[in-house]
Amino acid sequence: MTLSIKQAIHGFTLLELLVAVTIFSVLSAMAYGGLRNVIDNSQQTDLSMQRLQEVQLAVLKISRDFSQLAQRRIRDEYGNNQDYLVSGDGGDIFIEFSRNGRRNPAELQRSHLQRVAYKLEENQLYRLDWPHLDRPQEMQPYESVLLSDVESVSIRFLDRNNEWHDQWPPLNTNLQASDMSESLSAIEFTLELTDWGEIMRIYRISS
Repeated sequence: MTLSIKQAIHGFTLLELLVAVTIFSVLSAMAYGGLRNVIDNSQQTDLSMQRLQEVQLAVLKISRDFSQLAQRRIRDEYGNNQDYLVSGDGGDIFIEFSRNGRRNPAELQRSHLQRVAYKLEENQLYRLDWPHLDRPQEMQPYESVLLSDVESVSIRFLDRNNEWHDQWPPLNTNLQASDMSESLSAIEFTLELTDWGEIMRIYRISS
């Protein structure tokens, strides 16, 4: 007996293919858009966290410096005596001072005191430090970028009479160097950032 099997082969019409491709394209575009948003949000979150860490680390280093202010005068590279804190002389460096607490993990034969300074250049806040307090003429400071995207920096000094000054030592003062160290009560340090706005810290100075 011979069996005759008639098979009917059905395929997609051109219209059905176009509809299927169109639907797939729309779904793919929606899926890619959602994925792109997730990736962009993740990258933005990472950038925000990095910026937060940068600002926190910078403020921590600034706080460590000002909270360990040391009343130790120095001799600069020109042989001139400089007070333990100098600010407002009109140069690139807007404050320079001596501080305690210099780290010495290798236990080298050196002082625990350190001379540091700060300057603002091209919207970047720099921290400078010298290998020795009394420095020869050829000695150069080590510079490190502490914080970027800084619009401006302002600093004020509060004396024992609760009067604020824009520089230290104050203008037109008759106090001696020994009296100046006892006259300073607090330092106000303000950063103006392009993205975070104003950050202000006040550091009390122990007599």
